[in-house]
Parts: sequence; structure tokens; C-alpha cells
Amino acid sequence: MPSPTVVEYEMGYGADEFGKVLLGPFSGERSDFSASEIGRHHWSVTRPGSDFDLQISVAEQAPRKLGLFNLPVLRVIFTFNDDNEPVRQAFFHRFHQYFHKGGG
Repeated sequence: MPSPTVVEYEMGYGADEFGKVLLGPFSGERSDFSASEIGRHHWSVTRPGSDFDLQISVAEQAPRKLGLFNLPVLRVIFTFNDDNEPVRQAFFHRFHQYFHKGGG
């Protein structure tokens, strides 16, 4: 088994909100990925039919203050326990589609 690869992000989410998106629309019936909660703010993501093995954990950080606004900051740690780069790229492509916030 390869050694784990760790990727870290900071995101503008609360931990519970992140989990709702991950377990809801991101890994819904039309998704190639399946997510399950394995602990508080800790999830496992797989892709049926492949060796893709990912664990995601999050920790809320101090909010960013912009004038009168407090914006949530969430530290997200992705731990990949496989070396399937094409599936990782597919995961992040879908992840960015479902977790992108902002307007245009």
C-alpha cells in the first residue's frame, strides 16, 4: 500500500454545513463517489469499482473578520490512501463543482 498523500484546504464553510453538502448533493445517487460519516467531522469517500480510498476531516478555525462580517474558516484535510491519480483528479473536479461558493 502506498504511503498516504495529504492535501489541506481552508474553506469558507462551517463543519456541519460541509458535512451536509458532502453527504448530500456531492455523493448523491448521480455521483461516482460514495461518502459516509465515520466520526464527528470525519468522513470516508470511496468510488465503487476502484481502489480510491479517501478520508476527509475538518476543524473549524477562528472566523475572518471583514468589517461587520464574520466569515467561517474551515480547515479541510484530505488523506488519500491510494495512488490513483486520475480518480483523485475526478474527485477534485466534482468537489470544486459542489463546494464552490461565490457569485459571478
